[in-house]
Amino acid sequence: MSAETAAPYLARLGAAQRRLAEHAARPLPDGLTDPDPGASERWEAGQVWAHLAEFPGYWLEQIRTLLERRSGGVEEPIPFGRTKADAERIAAIERERRTDPAELLRRVTAQIGEVSTALTDLSDDAWTARGLHPSIGEMGLPAIVERFIVAHLAEHADQLDGLELVTLEEIRGAAERIRGVALHTPLLRWDDSTWLKPESLQPVGAFKMRGAYNTVASLTDAERARGVVTYSSGNHAQAVARAARLLGTDATIVMPEDAPPIKVAGVRRDGAEILFAGRSGEERHAVALDLVEREGRVMIEPYDDRRIIAGQATCGLEIAEDLPQVTSVLIPVSGGGLSSGVAAAIRALAPNARVIGVEPELAADAQASLAAGEIVRWDGSLTTRTMADGLRVEKLGWLPFLHLRRFMDEIVTVSEEEMAEAMRQLAARARLVVEPSGAAAMAAHLSGAAPQPGGDDHRVIVISGGNVDPALFAKILAG
Repeated sequence: MSAETAAPYLARLGAAQRRLAEHAARPLPDGLTDPDPGASERWEAGQVWAHLAEFPGYWLEQIRTLLERRSGGVEEPIPFGRTKADAERIAAIERERRTDPAELLRRVTAQIGEVSTALTDLSDDAWTARGLHPSIGEMGLPAIVERFIVAHLAEHADQLDGLELVTLEEIRGAAERIRGVALHTPLLRWDDSTWLKPESLQPVGAFKMRGAYNTVASLTDAERARGVVTYSSGNHAQAVARAARLLGTDATIVMPEDAPPIKVAGVRRDGAEILFAGRSGEERHAVALDLVEREGRVMIEPYDDRRIIAGQATCGLEIAEDLPQVTSVLIPVSGGGLSSGVAAAIRALAPNARVIGVEPELAADAQASLAAGEIVRWDGSLTTRTMADGLRVEKLGWLPFLHLRRFMDEIVTVSEEEMAEAMRQLAARARLVVEPSGAAAMAAHLSGAAPQPGGDDHRVIVISGGNVDPALFAKILAG
């Protein structure tokens, strides 16, 4: 029975350790965070790491001491623990705040291992022990493990996540940067309670112009002189090609072998060089990284970059400004740049609105990721089955996932036929030419995959793009 008691804790300890490993592999983010909800202290990332590397071992020792005193006949509840003002706790944080996170990760990983072993070895009787904390009062051992180790680790992983999120200031800065280049798309009324945000009207036919231009414009002159490279199934490719031309830099685009001809033609019109490589995003990414290594080009990531996210977030900024009473927003989800950016903007400016992501049933890796609490990869042989070529990524980007885990309410899925029907209705009723990826959110609305309950009377549906192959469009319209 004791092993069964420990099992849920062990699973969550493992999840926390994986989250921390992802953070340790990246540069320390800037900014300050509250160390605990409602606390007056504000910590840098280094202070969070210093505390992480200290407290699991401290609380494990407290548990061991409590159990030893109990075995020795001390009457329960047995005093244990410390308060936040404890001098040794504060000294340890200050002493280690500049230590390399990789070293601190090694320590916290070792401590998590010790905690896991100790919890596994506890007897059923040990789990009934009771302690007396100086500020909280009487607590059972399960509550001690939960509050001071398991939930505490997750809380500090959340704080590190928070330091990676784009800010409203960054979003507003991106809006200024792209002004006059990307279109402030209108909200088109669909019915009495629903509006469309037609990003298909952007200069390159999709929302991608927002993030691509913001990112290329954010480069230094020296970086732009080296040229840029990206990998994309089409819309990001066109946006980077256009941004590069407008800002006077050279662009190479790695596209899939089966890229829609209309998107290939759009890239070529803006003078970018095209390399074709495979069908999966991972294949194209590898080719682009090789160009970065061999030619010194600057990578313009399609979605896993805060400048991209901030640029795409301007779509959400416009929604909140044009319809402040917005009650829900439906957004297609691919690598997560658009969905994470819009979700961040909506949460900042319309916090009561629901944010709902939409994926094809045949490429539902993001839905699986939110359910699992960590990034889940779908093989390219699965994601390439959908006709929605813009939604075929194998997995979410790490930064977008952090945003979606924090800001997105849910992700729903739609079938191929539901996307096709949404394309037909958008063409007939709104006079919009929309590609399958761009119609995914509308498909969720029309099919009921994202129900519109009473009170959800100001819904916005993001129509993300309209670069559809004419032959495919004609076939879909014909039914």
